[in-house]
Amino acid sequence: MRSLKFPRVRMYWEEAFRINIVANTMTRDRFFQLRSNLHIIDNNSISINNKDKFIKVRPLYDLIKKKCNSLVMERNLSVDEQMVPFKGTLSVKQYMKGKPCPWGIKIYVLAGQSGTVYDFLLYQGASTKINSDLQKQFGIGGATVLQLTRGVKKNSHFLYFDNFFSSFQLFERIYKKGIYAAGTIRTNRFANPPLLADKIMSKMGRGTSYEIKSKKINNFSLGILKWYDNKPVNIASNFITSGEVEIIKRWDKKNKLYVEIERPEIITLYNKSMGGVDKIDQLISTYRTFIKSKKWTLRLIVHAFDLVVANCWIQYLKDAKYLNIQKNKILDLLHFRLQLANEIINCRKLTTPKRKGRPSNTSTDRNSRCSSNSEDVCTQISPQTNKKIKTDSPIPHDVVRYDTIGHLPGVDNLKNPTKCKHPKCSRKHRTHIFCEKCKVHLCLASGRNCFADFHIKK
Repeated sequence: MRSLKFPRVRMYWEEAFRINIVANTMTRDRFFQLRSNLHIIDNNSISINNKDKFIKVRPLYDLIKKKCNSLVMERNLSVDEQMVPFKGTLSVKQYMKGKPCPWGIKIYVLAGQSGTVYDFLLYQGASTKINSDLQKQFGIGGATVLQLTRGVKKNSHFLYFDNFFSSFQLFERIYKKGIYAAGTIRTNRFANPPLLADKIMSKMGRGTSYEIKSKKINNFSLGILKWYDNKPVNIASNFITSGEVEIIKRWDKKNKLYVEIERPEIITLYNKSMGGVDKIDQLISTYRTFIKSKKWTLRLIVHAFDLVVANCWIQYLKDAKYLNIQKNKILDLLHFRLQLANEIINCRKLTTPKRKGRPSNTSTDRNSRCSSNSEDVCTQISPQTNKKIKTDSPIPHDVVRYDTIGHLPGVDNLKNPTKCKHPKCSRKHRTHIFCEKCKVHLCLASGRNCFADFHIKK
């Protein structure tokens, strides 16, 4: 439903805008009834002493987190905040200035460079599930990074985060865990290191950089770099300071031309790898499931579904690249969502019983007449030639085709038989028999059984 984006939910059932895959799957009243009474747990089972403010959706998010933790992590990782849009009444609702959706529920996310989510943490203030000892030592930001990186392998990954999480103690602890890290910093958390002033660097021009290093203690040394572009940027790293310098082009507003400036390697690495959480946010927001409700539980439930679908699509792209699938055959996010919804609705679904009597033609085109056996196997009258054109539905996806449920043969009322749609039918025999679930004609006769072969995966 969110992929089609009708302005009102009721329009999916209205005659003028009816979407069969929605309207035939569930009635309108039942949809609203289920939406109003959707629960993940039994509210009566919640303990009086419960301090988990997300207890009503916790089983769902725990299940998703377990699956995300099982994914193979990329080399470059990032930690950042994610906002679930919500303006209703909720004690843990946050406001983050500068975000596309400033009001909502905050989630700390560990994501890869591609946008794949590997772990997350629902923020709920003082009752957030973070180790209290880590929180006292590193603060909420540092403790969050350490908790999200528990499953990161030693000496295998690079981690990036912003100045909300950064501290000297965090870089030191992460280095001991065998994780190479870099992130923007707030200088007051690093004992105000002796960096050049902003005015001095602005006079020296764009592309100016200045770096310092701490003393090496137990093989640990922290490098801090200040680089001036339009504004100064302070960044720290436990594996590299400036690295190799590259030449980049920047637009000069004063002279109205492109100028070449120097950019340190650490800035390039940070810009390239820090946007993982922003990528998954962008994918979710493109087809975000919108429910007009003041219930925060509904908003978190549909956000969980959107997060899973976006994560699955990224994994699908990786698999398609590994299998060398042609680019024109790879599904984009919209068609991936539609195919996924189609398979979930039709897979392992029994065929609906036939309705008795003549099919109603009051709401359909008078140039179209359908067989009473199926609404998709029909004959159309061409307005140019006034001849009937036999049509079948496209061959269904493998998930529906091979689910072994509800694939019953039916016989149409057409005057002439239709060609068999089984790709391996040698002579494309003509038949009146079709599958009531797949809506395609398949021949069935002595010596050949395309109907059975079509539904058996070999």
